[in-house]
Amino acid sequence: MNHLRFALALTVVFTVLVFAACGAENAVAPAAEGDIRECRGFEKLMPNFLKVISDGKTENLKRLVETQLLVSEREDVPPPINEVLRVIFKTLNTFALKPKEPGAIGTEFCAPTSAPPPLTSANELCEMRRALDLLVHQGKGIDAIKLIEPQLLTIVNYLTGTGLDCKGRPRIPHYEVAGTVAEFCSQNGNCQLTDGLDAVVAFTAYVNTADGKLLVEHLNALAAKPSITGLLNPQALTESDTVTIARSLIVAVQGADPMALRNAFNALPLPDEVKMDLQPVVGDLEKVLGQPQLMMPVRRSLNCLTTQDQSLDTVRMLYRLAIEEQCSEFGLTRLTAALKGVQEVDQRGSLIFIVGTLAKSVRSDELAVDSAANVCRTVFSTAKAPGAAQSNAQLALPVVGELVKAGVVNEGICAIDTLLFGCAGGVQPACR
Repeated sequence: MNHLRFALALTVVFTVLVFAACGAENAVAPAAEGDIRECRGFEKLMPNFLKVISDGKTENLKRLVETQLLVSEREDVPPPINEVLRVIFKTLNTFALKPKEPGAIGTEFCAPTSAPPPLTSANELCEMRRALDLLVHQGKGIDAIKLIEPQLLTIVNYLTGTGLDCKGRPRIPHYEVAGTVAEFCSQNGNCQLTDGLDAVVAFTAYVNTADGKLLVEHLNALAAKPSITGLLNPQALTESDTVTIARSLIVAVQGADPMALRNAFNALPLPDEVKMDLQPVVGDLEKVLGQPQLMMPVRRSLNCLTTQDQSLDTVRMLYRLAIEEQCSEFGLTRLTAALKGVQEVDQRGSLIFIVGTLAKSVRSDELAVDSAANVCRTVFSTAKAPGAAQSNAQLALPVVGELVKAGVVNEGICAIDTLLFGCAGGVQPACR
């Protein structure tokens, strides 16, 4: 059945890191729609991924997964990585086993792409398929998709100190940021992964309201403002200024007081023209502060940030990549253009709907949330075990960088496209 095949196709990419950790010998692609005689197996869909494995570059990640993520701390609790995969499979299977989508014709599970039901009654799996068809298979969102790989590689190289930065200088490692991410996943009194999921669910709901759409419109407009683009350079905005601005706004947002936000904004060290151009967005944020279902998890998430990242190393990283180094993949104009392109072709709001739905599904499974946090905490940990020469982050992140550099992200997207729409499905913009 089409919907079951779609769920199977999605799981192929979700399990890539497990293959990387445990080997992927003799892996064969599932049957696809179309002429399956042209499908030659997993090695044809993801050759670079398999080459990285065969070259032995994933051994450190393999050892980490086998010794820590595939081992349970208690007999009655499954290994953490098993639980993460379980919730993925369970979520997709739940969608696939729902009744036929309203408007589906004959034996079809989904309604025709030309006549989908409202999002409120759409089947989540059908909506994923429609979004992938539009944005990936037809290539209408391919510019945004192609930003994922270079952005991820730049961040990983920043963390590990690999290669040259965007100005051609040797990078130095910043594992302190990895350690901060591990703290974000600590599941303690200050940081809970459920807060982030609750914020995602509430934000995706808010974006589809009139006020939410206006906020997105105002944010898009900023990229065309000369005052804003002129500000985004080290001469106009220093790292110290950026951290000061971030601290002031975080305190104001945590207080959930519109007047405090307005006062904090007025006191920021910004040129008058910039402040004038930012007025619509500040007004939008004042409205956001009046949304308790959104603000409660946001405030808790910000408390986690300020408690565990007291130096705001995450903010400093974004400043250095986007402004000090002027990395093109983090350029405001390029990012805005790509996201605006997606908005123009996805006027139905499928992507926002899918993100919110998946976050809600994961949020409903407490054991899976704790396991996901455990995986995150383990992989990004900068603590060294007694007698160990390297931390988990030093073992795992360079491997992630090798996989991304080899093109595994785009290969994975291409694999989904191929498995979903057929090996002989015509032009596939996601495949390079």
